[in-house]
Amino acid sequence: MVESNANRGRDSRGNSGGETVRERRCPWCQSRDVRLVQRGFTGPTDERDQYVTCNTCKRLTYEIISRNSRDMRLGQYRAGGTYRDTRRQTKYDITRVLKVGSNEYLLYVKPIVRSADPIHGGSMRRGRY
Repeated sequence: MVESNANRGRDSRGNSGGETVRERRCPWCQSRDVRLVQRGFTGPTDERDQYVTCNTCKRLTYEIISRNSRDMRLGQYRAGGTYRDTRRQTKYDITRVLKVGSNEYLLYVKPIVRSADPIHGGSMRRGRY
């Protein structure tokens, strides 16, 4: 059997040995039934942010958030800090801040997932963070 150059060094999923494909899961319900919306101004979306939408629990989880210089000064965002999404009542840890242009910063974030409190019957706290 002759192996073509296109498939040489690839595994059964079509990945080369040096590439790692991160399988995304919903951090809230651990479902694999998620849809990734990539950041970019070209292609099928015109999104500033990158996020994952879970089809099981219908939650949106950000991976990359775009901010301008003014937002950075007012929000005081920095690596190791937190970002609050008040619209969806979610808190994120900021893992990296990257300046990508003269007026744009990318915040790489991971959601803070609180486990259920065993004292209060497994219900999660609502209201303020």
